Amino acid sequence: SSLVILLNVVFVFFQLQYQGYSRGVGIGVRTDDLPDFNGAITLIDILFNIFFALELVTRLSVLRCQFFFPHGKPELLHFFDTFLVVASCADFYLFSVGQSSRGLNLNVLRPFRFLRFVRTLRVLQSIKIFGKLKMLVNTVGASFLALFWSIVLLGIVMIM
Repeated sequence: SSLVILLNVVFVFFQLQYQGYSRGVGIGVRTDDLPDFNGAITLIDILFNIFFALELVTRLSVLRCQFFFPHGKPELLHFFDTFLVVASCADFYLFSVGQSSRGLNLNVLRPFRFLRFVRTLRVLQSIKIFGKLKMLVNTVGASFLALFWSIVLLGIVMIM
């Protein structure tokens, strides 16, 4: 599972690079001949979504409530992982169906694709050599509450 998550991250980086490159060709910044990888990207994306959904369904069918409450207390990472899988499947379904039907504008939901990268943090937690990175990520995560209150304070000052 960890290897597939890392492969998914590499794939997402490739996908973002390809999208940026193709947009550069579209607006005339680049004039290179761009091979069409859209079909392959969609297929690989579907395969990753299927793998993660099957993994989640397998774990839920085997462990049932123990998946979310392994030692009698809630395991928040499992709840988060479930949310990521469900959001990823919904994201793929909504964007693929929504773009072709009734002109729905679902671009508002595109930032949620960033959540795929969060899966990588789960892998990094299990590898010992990334101890310093884990400490840095924990520090950044702990500073979000202070950032929130700073934004609230700044908003109050701007309103006055």
